[in-house]
Amino acid sequence: MSASRDGVHDQIYCGATASLRGASVSTLSLTTPKDLGPSLSNATRITYYSIFLDSLSIGANLLIVTLMAIEKTLRLIPFRFLFSATGLDPSSFLSSQSPSQYDLLAELGLHNTTWAGVSITSGPSVPQQLRPAYLLQGDYRDLKLPPLAFEKVSDLLRRSPEFTISAWVRQETGNTGSLVSFAHGLNRYLELQSSGRKNEIRLHYTSRVDSKVYVETFHYRLADNLWHHVAISVSGSQVELLVDCHPLYKRLLRPGAPDRNFSLPQQLWLGQRNKHYHFKGAMQDVRLIAGPHGYLTLCPSLDSTCPTCGQFSLLQSTVQELTRHLQELSERLVAAEGRISKVEECDCQKSCQFNGSVHADGATWQRGCDLCACVHGEVQCRPVECPVPSCKNPVNITGECCQSCLRDCLMQGVFYDHGDLVNLHQCVECECRDGSMNCTRIIPETMCPKLTCPPEEQFSIPGECCKFCPGIDYCAKGHICHVNASCLNLQTKYTCHCDQGFRGDGHVCSDIDECQQEGGLEGHHCHQNTRCVNTVGSYVCECLPGYRRIDKFNCAEIDECSTGEHGCDVHAQCVNTLGSYHCVCQVGYGGNGYTCEPICNQSCLNGGVCKSPGKCACPNGYTGASCERDLDECATNSHRCTDASVCVNMIGWYYCECRAGYHSPVIDNNLGTLCQDVDECEQQIHTCHPSAQCINSDGGFWCSCPESRGPNCKLSCIFEGAEVEHGKTVSPVGQPCRRCECNYGVITCREPTCNCSLPGSGQNSCCPQCDRQLACKHQELSDVILMHGERWSYQCQTCECLYGEVDCWDMKCPPLLCDNPIQAPGDCCPHCDDLCSFGNMSLSGKPCTFAGRLYESGAQFADPNDPCVACNCKDGVLCCSYNFNCGDDAPAVGYDGLVASSTSVARYSSSANSDQTESSVTNKQFSVSVQVANNSAQTIGVSDIGRNNKTDMSGG
Repeated sequence: MSASRDGVHDQIYCGATASLRGASVSTLSLTTPKDLGPSLSNATRITYYSIFLDSLSIGANLLIVTLMAIEKTLRLIPFRFLFSATGLDPSSFLSSQSPSQYDLLAELGLHNTTWAGVSITSGPSVPQQLRPAYLLQGDYRDLKLPPLAFEKVSDLLRRSPEFTISAWVRQETGNTGSLVSFAHGLNRYLELQSSGRKNEIRLHYTSRVDSKVYVETFHYRLADNLWHHVAISVSGSQVELLVDCHPLYKRLLRPGAPDRNFSLPQQLWLGQRNKHYHFKGAMQDVRLIAGPHGYLTLCPSLDSTCPTCGQFSLLQSTVQELTRHLQELSERLVAAEGRISKVEECDCQKSCQFNGSVHADGATWQRGCDLCACVHGEVQCRPVECPVPSCKNPVNITGECCQSCLRDCLMQGVFYDHGDLVNLHQCVECECRDGSMNCTRIIPETMCPKLTCPPEEQFSIPGECCKFCPGIDYCAKGHICHVNASCLNLQTKYTCHCDQGFRGDGHVCSDIDECQQEGGLEGHHCHQNTRCVNTVGSYVCECLPGYRRIDKFNCAEIDECSTGEHGCDVHAQCVNTLGSYHCVCQVGYGGNGYTCEPICNQSCLNGGVCKSPGKCACPNGYTGASCERDLDECATNSHRCTDASVCVNMIGWYYCECRAGYHSPVIDNNLGTLCQDVDECEQQIHTCHPSAQCINSDGGFWCSCPESRGPNCKLSCIFEGAEVEHGKTVSPVGQPCRRCECNYGVITCREPTCNCSLPGSGQNSCCPQCDRQLACKHQELSDVILMHGERWSYQCQTCECLYGEVDCWDMKCPPLLCDNPIQAPGDCCPHCDDLCSFGNMSLSGKPCTFAGRLYESGAQFADPNDPCVACNCKDGVLCCSYNFNCGDDAPAVGYDGLVASSTSVARYSSSANSDQTESSVTNKQFSVSVQVANNSAQTIGVSDIGRNNKTDMSGG
């Protein structure tokens, strides 16, 4: 190896190793051999490949050592020294600087402007609190950050996987309001909320994993009209709640960390979420703090966990990045080894050996009539390309690969090609041969062909030396006419004539495009309403769209609307036009006419579907013009609870529980089909006076004073530790509107009866549901008013109106009887795909009880109270389906398929100040399965629709 090449190698090696020493692991970059350019020799390249492999090995080893160091460090040393083995700057993980933060109230600009519903108030008695406190009242505030401030806060949050929201608050008792809310329209993305009804602090967040909204609920009473400092700290997928510098909860957010990527038109609201959930009370020092342990800025005495979940997440990402770099280095190492193998195989020479000769790479040579080339060590040959001859009769010359044209002949001022034959005189034939005209005299007796016809039939042609016989088929003897030409026999020869639809000399014929002109021998004859389409040798007249054929050349218009040959939707009108038609959706439907969908100006909520103009088809358990109201199966008597149970209404469903005086021997008795009598006398839970005798009865008890009890026996009641005389009425402690009457030792309590249609009912303090001042507006449907005590579902939450304020919490889903429930996108709760598909059931299985009757397993029957409901009994499982094609109007249907009577629904709807929806649903069935107990000694009843069963409205 020469000295100059050694110098090149040293320079390359030093450059490679220096780049390794100077680069961090995350920015490792090497110059590959293909980047060196063509200036180096092959030997130098092979040497560099070896150095390159060494460099890759060093980088891979460095990454392996780094990963091992991280793993060892996690086990042995404190977190602040965790990344010392990597050479990376750990300041991004453990910053000693104070975290960035924004005072949101200051960004709002409350201190120098006037806002409706906002006033200055006194803050908490905390010495270090110098910021002003603000009193928030009313429902007409509009406290959202200006666009510039929103962008600053969003950018801070976007760059911080760890952040804290902290605030001083004094919330009114019973109020439900949002403290801080990133929201747009009706959708929330990140929100801190406090409920004074449920005594809960809620964190609403949108998960980065599936972009769905989740709610993490912390039980704590913040709304007690006292000052509290609340802080919620998010670190990766972990959230921690602190109140008054006391850590209360630490949880892992499911399914993952919250989304922090917010931008306009999203807004950041303070003390509200858009026009809803107004916080009522005082707020001070509302901060968004970026970085880990943001709560330490206000609670410096607290200990900080080290490392945080967010820091571990960042560490995990770093390890994954290092692993990725290691994988890339390994792949580059394998690729480099492959390149070296190819270089070693090829001995650095790309020449070709052919027939004992060596040809350099790229060299070309001719072998016979083939042109060969050396391409990267491989010989490739192809035939020599010849030019098209310019003469009629080219010839092949020995030793030449291409045909050549010989010289022309000039005779009597006319040029003839080589090979042309010409008869200049009778019986003299001349031929052009390479520029010379050779003429030969023809002797008829010896040189003319022998004729087969008699001499008297033979004839002569002027200019021809030989005689001819009549009627000879020259075409049959062979011709050279074109495939699209016809051969015609003449007297002494044949001629070629192009067929109809083609033009040419008979030897070469080309197609005539008749569509280019109209009429004549070479034009088309298509008439109106047609289109000429050329074919090979002919043409066809196609009918235009909307026309039908009369004959080969004419078409007439079709009325697609009258013949039914149109594609308009069933809810569209067909309009015939000249040669076509168009579709127009009917009033109340929208679309292009070919597909028309009903238009509902209102939104169909809770899984409802717009099935006809302005009408929503509601799923089981919901009613209302927009399916916005829960169908109270208990109030409308569309439930299947037995006489021994009471109906408990839920949003979208209901369940049954044993009423007072009964209990269930099983734990899971949601359907209330198995309730046994409770012996109140034996269990000493009766209200008889101690002097009286308690006698148990089915579902209750009664008190008696037999003679054996003596004259001092009393039939008064013992209620809440006090004696109540027979016939007297009292109210329980803390429930002044509930009245309890003593009747011969038995206390019976009832809720107040409220008739909101009576004048002055709105002023009755025991009937807040009649007071429209205590009503609430629906979050999305501004024209829907919900009275006090009403519940509905919204965004997969159960919402309730209490004294004019709305509170929402996670919706409870009904129990399912199927093994594999499904939950489609947009569904709040899972459901059974086909509740009636229980497989093959034995006819000798468990019977079913329905509407007071017993049905054997396998029986199929109709609901005696509603012919639209068909039921099947399968081994103790009752499956009922409602057919919406059965009636003209679509009535409200309960959760498990029972149809609410029109009277009860009207009474229920009017009391809730809403109209019953008249939905129309086609080609759909709603099914439900009701598991009833097997026949036993106990009496099991199923209430029918007309029975007045006890109900309980305490469900959530």
